[in-house]
Amino acid sequence: MRLSARQVADHNTIARFRSNKLKTIFKDIFRQVVLLLAEEGLVTLKEVFTDGTKIESIAGRYTFVWGNAIKTRKEKMSQQLEALWQYAQSIADEEDKDPTPPDFKELDKDKIKKAAAKINKILKNNPKAASQQKAKARYIEKNFPANLEKYQQQEEILAGRNSYSKTDPDATFMRMKEDHMQNGQLKPGYNVQISSESQYVVHYSIHQTTNDIHTLKPHLESYQYQYDSLPDYLTADAGYGSEENYEMLEQKGVEAYVKYNTFDKEQQTFNSKKKKKAKDDFHRDDLYYNQEKDCYSCPMGQTMNKVYQKKKNTKSGYLQTYSVYQAKNCQGCPLHGVCHQSKHNRTIERNHNLERHKQVIRERLTSDQGLHRRK
Repeated sequence: MRLSARQVADHNTIARFRSNKLKTIFKDIFRQVVLLLAEEGLVTLKEVFTDGTKIESIAGRYTFVWGNAIKTRKEKMSQQLEALWQYAQSIADEEDKDPTPPDFKELDKDKIKKAAAKINKILKNNPKAASQQKAKARYIEKNFPANLEKYQQQEEILAGRNSYSKTDPDATFMRMKEDHMQNGQLKPGYNVQISSESQYVVHYSIHQTTNDIHTLKPHLESYQYQYDSLPDYLTADAGYGSEENYEMLEQKGVEAYVKYNTFDKEQQTFNSKKKKKAKDDFHRDDLYYNQEKDCYSCPMGQTMNKVYQKKKNTKSGYLQTYSVYQAKNCQGCPLHGVCHQSKHNRTIERNHNLERHKQVIRERLTSDQGLHRRK
């Protein structure tokens, strides 16, 4: 201010400079500053602490488009078209009947136009046709193609998200942290991921995903792109704890200090002086597992053998494998009602790869280094 003799730029000038001039190079400038910090020895880029925060968009709160609503509307369109087609066929003359009706489960503009034209042709001069059905047919022919095109455009903008704002299509509706009114409202916003070291922000990335679990992989990939390397250690809270993330960090050679969702509860139970509840003895995690024979033992000592494996895909497409174990005979067991409530033999599922990762994480987080990093 002294050098410019108190001549100041208008805030719009600053905003235009930031938006237009810096838009494509801001991340590179940020990278150069971080590398300068590394040259000065203030950061090493080898140990990062990662967390996220939701930042509200300036978009209107009531300008939302919901993916589930679009799906429901398209399903209703299919049902209405199917019902009207069936009605038209039921009163049509023999020469107008179609032995192979179109499949309305997957709609496109051409299919709607052809079906609507056929229905209108049958209903138009047919004395049996009800006026209400004729009106429906005219409405479908006039509005359904344009509506479908609009929904398809909205789905392209969504790009797999559940929602977006009409006035800021990049913003996704997220549940923000509680404000002073304790509302916890869904508002259009962005999920900003930040990695820091020695209280310097060394990397950031912006996401349209509401859940932190699905942001860690792209966040690290952009980190690697920025600095041509990955950190040796990464510390984060339970919001990032998943089999997919543990597997990814292990494969990339990053030593993870990332809690899983039950870690704090386990530590409270372990350090608590409270008497253990009787039902805790029957919890799946407290059953004895024989690794050599790949079987469990129930509280009565009965062997629970593996009966089959099943696979599940997570929301991100990651494939998980679960082993299913079952007791041979629970009928007549005196612990049946306490051990489990099923009318059949007790069955448990285990994801052994996830359990392996959790054991590694548990040992790291409870070590001296783990305690230091958690603080």
